[in-house]
Amino acid sequence: MYELLLYGQVPQTRHEQVLKVLAGVAAMQPRRIVKRHIVYRPTREPEEPGSNLRRGGSQAVAVKNTARPGGSKPLYFTHLVQRLPESFERENTRSTEDDPAVAKQDAVSESQWSHEWHDLPDPVDRGVLVRQTTNSGAIEGNAHAYAIALGNKFVSEFYIEGNQYVLGNVVIFLHRILHEPGVRSLETEPKIDLPSFSALSPLDPSGAYILEAKIRVQDLNNPALLDTGIQELQGFKKHMKGCVELHVPDRLTLDTRVKYQPRGIAPPNHQVAAR
Repeated sequence: MYELLLYGQVPQTRHEQVLKVLAGVAAMQPRRIVKRHIVYRPTREPEEPGSNLRRGGSQAVAVKNTARPGGSKPLYFTHLVQRLPESFERENTRSTEDDPAVAKQDAVSESQWSHEWHDLPDPVDRGVLVRQTTNSGAIEGNAHAYAIALGNKFVSEFYIEGNQYVLGNVVIFLHRILHEPGVRSLETEPKIDLPSFSALSPLDPSGAYILEAKIRVQDLNNPALLDTGIQELQGFKKHMKGCVELHVPDRLTLDTRVKYQPRGIAPPNHQVAAR
């Protein structure tokens, strides 16, 4: 599966206005979405860049000739995504006699899990961002154990809250990233008890929202299908001109590959951006 993408930024002060504009453009009321993203990375560390060229003489040449083109296979961050029910947001509005622990347990038991992976976006300039993606669909049972069994280890977690619209084949998602304030670098697995929704803060201190416009296509080898998707996405971009400026971001800002880190040097604490 491939995604065609455009992005824009909406200041917090214009959030309600843009919600109403999108409702008019899509001729529908927004669908509220709150998701929890748990970030994992492979337990195996990536090889040092160029290490395959320093293994000595003709043996290195033989290895290079039989190896996968482009060197060692890259490793990627992946996400477990927990779709949270409306009760997660409503928890703080419940009456005082309700048990908050019960509310949190309800949120966990009613949620749905999926496993997501996104490739580094394609470098070809098509006027939209193109990247390969996979989604395993619903996961039952212990989702964390499932991720560990695939050879991963826990990195961090964050939340996404927003509103979704659909216009033809374009999926429109106005959202922002939330996180729990404080450093959790010593934790090795996801939290069992969810925080209250009110305890979460925007990752962007300004509170700005991201407008994502997306179309999914099955096969990039079908030029007619690809061109149709690009034209529909560009049409939405023109329709939103003057309200929200959509653009193609730098593809490296969406790089989900695990970077090589020399021994003794701790990786930077920004894994939450590996989206």
